[in-house]
Amino acid sequence: MKLLALIIAYLVCHTIKKPDRFRNFHWYQIWMNWLKQTIHFNNKEITLILTIGVPVLIISLIINGLVYSAMGGLFISVLVLCYCIGPKSIEEDVESKEVHKRLGLRKNVKIPVLIKTLTQVSMHRWFGVFFWYLILGIAGTLIYRLAERHDYFVSNNKDSDQDEKDNSAKLMKILNYPVAWMMVVSLAIASDFERIIKKCKPFMNVNNMKNMDDTFLYEAADFAVEICEVEENDEKSIEDVTIGVLKRMLVVWLVFVSILVIFAN
Repeated sequence: MKLLALIIAYLVCHTIKKPDRFRNFHWYQIWMNWLKQTIHFNNKEITLILTIGVPVLIISLIINGLVYSAMGGLFISVLVLCYCIGPKSIEEDVESKEVHKRLGLRKNVKIPVLIKTLTQVSMHRWFGVFFWYLILGIAGTLIYRLAERHDYFVSNNKDSDQDEKDNSAKLMKILNYPVAWMMVVSLAIASDFERIIKKCKPFMNVNNMKNMDDTFLYEAADFAVEICEVEENDEKSIEDVTIGVLKRMLVVWLVFVSILVIFAN
């Protein structure tokens, strides 16, 4: 059922442009501000847990109360996934003539930085949502997206204190780290397996796990695009090549989940 929900949500989001209303997380920003002004905890970590946990709990309870069939569960799962994928489309960024501006980059930005940004954006928009949906279901999808939006709102709010920013960034590191490794595995399968794994070997240690350093993902992505994918006479832009690689990685994920479902049954 999860595999079917992922495939349907992926197809819907890549064939039908999401209306602006279906990209809006303004309600969550209002909730964040209200909680911050109303309840004053000395421990910022508790505030963060409540900010994300309460909406997830309420939405989960409502869904459980409304769903009485497998088809109903599939429909709700697709709906939540479609809402949480994004909130903007990475293809829209690349297809627009102002891709650098939309990604917050200078026009003359170095290629490794561009590839890193596109990879990071794809993690936030696709891979993180899909990974946590597979692990925790609808609750996992909501937790990841609300944590990502929390980090975005806090980072762009001048009134946010440093502890709030640090806690939000730490939560995103925790959520993103396993996703980064899964992305590297799919990148290796979608590109040059031996060379990609060799590139990531220096990061396969306990120290990296403790620090949850995902630098390996961006170095591997840069290596895959610039060394393994780009040809001398290739007329495609770096943006298009990178998106092509990221899409292949996503397909590998879906195939891998399909295999797990088949063997599980």
